[in-house]
Amino acid sequence: MATPPAFDALVFDVGGVIIPHDNEVLYRRLAARCAAADALAAICAAAREPPYELGERSIADLHARLQRELLYAGDWPVFLADWCSHLTVDPAMLAYVGDLARTHRVILFSNTNEEHWQHLLRLTDGALGRFEAYLSHELGLGKPDLAAFAAVAERARIAPPRSLFIDDKPANVAAARRAGFVAEVFTDQPTLERYLETTSR
Repeated sequence: MATPPAFDALVFDVGGVIIPHDNEVLYRRLAARCAAADALAAICAAAREPPYELGERSIADLHARLQRELLYAGDWPVFLADWCSHLTVDPAMLAYVGDLARTHRVILFSNTNEEHWQHLLRLTDGALGRFEAYLSHELGLGKPDLAAFAAVAERARIAPPRSLFIDDKPANVAAARRAGFVAEVFTDQPTLERYLETTSR
């Protein structure tokens, strides 16, 4: 059983914490279906554009753009399979966060798009959907924007100084600290467990 931590809320990033991912797999998989010679570089640039994570443009628009500009050969179902090909699950970490949720408030705060989120719900047999979640494509805001942290704190009605934010990206952790959260960089589960055990004493 997870040790109850000394925080009112635990706020977890998803990708890189509960969901391992390798973006290079995604980029190369998409590029392999493109006829354009510069497809890989163009896909890397396009996939990193904030409008898709913030819901300002749809992933269907990205699919159409790749078809039009890079001669991507896959239809929508093929594209969806490619688009989600880099996402896996860390079962131990998912179970650990679930354990924490039995004794404390657990919140997910993720920069993601609708297609990836729906895929992750299926991939985890709905487990991620049982957590309270704040998603960039629904908020219209994303990390490391301080406004995104403020929006999560307001909507979740949590006090940042009494909340722990965990993310694998140092830039997001630094932003969370500027927004008033206690925040730590995620490196691995054992390190996180030791940290929570220490802070619970």
